[in-house]
Amino acid sequence: MAMLGLAACLLLAAPAGQCADDARQPGPISHSAPPTILFDEDQPPYAYRPSSESQQPRGIYPELAAEAFRRMGLHPAMEPAPWARAMAALDAGRAGVCGLYVTGQRLLRHDFSSPMFEEHLHLVIPASATVPAALATPTGAASDTFAALRGMRLGVVRGWSYGDALDAARASGAFTAEEAGSEAQNMLKVAGGRLDGAIVSREGAAWLQERLGLTRLVTVAPRPLAVMPVHLAFRRQAGQRALLRAFDAAIREMRADGTHRRIVERALNGQ
Repeated sequence: MAMLGLAACLLLAAPAGQCADDARQPGPISHSAPPTILFDEDQPPYAYRPSSESQQPRGIYPELAAEAFRRMGLHPAMEPAPWARAMAALDAGRAGVCGLYVTGQRLLRHDFSSPMFEEHLHLVIPASATVPAALATPTGAASDTFAALRGMRLGVVRGWSYGDALDAARASGAFTAEEAGSEAQNMLKVAGGRLDGAIVSREGAAWLQERLGLTRLVTVAPRPLAVMPVHLAFRRQAGQRALLRAFDAAIREMRADGTHRRIVERALNGQ
């Protein structure tokens, strides 16, 4: 267990003090009052609220987390929430959040699980537009990736981080960001010619293309702008490192026995 904690710290490039803490044997998991876990209510197929009346999240992350917690013998409350509200609850230590990227700022405040999934972030453009040459093949020179976005007006989701590199590119003016409330709104704007493009996750783009009838109206550039591991996180003061290490072990077990793959496939099919 101690070696697992140290490996997780190295993976996440956590501060040295945190790694030293994790290298010690974590305390026992509390089964009396498992924490509430919040998910984005509007990020299909990863996590979403299936109807306005539903209080149970659907999607890849809720399904993976539910199975991991079942194997841990825990049954925490899992709720969909607007992303801003979920992040506020995380920052205040009132809940954990599942589906979070690691950033430098977040590492200062939160503890993270090992990666439970990866999101590939792609440029989506109108079907009538030409994919930038640097993004036209699945691989290429890293230095060309963000240069291909220069001068473009791109849709992003309000309140989301796209990882340190893309966030820095946005801040430096590598592209002009136009915020919307969801990836679906941005995809519709791209299809209608109101944006040069949008930054959208690979599975999210495929899901929305099919369900919004956009397959012939937008194009997804083959090369990802970024590949972002996704985690479960808690405010550091919440003292949930032992739970996170047990969660990591459950996810590893699920990958090994094929459950992880089956859950992802089922969620992508909307089941």
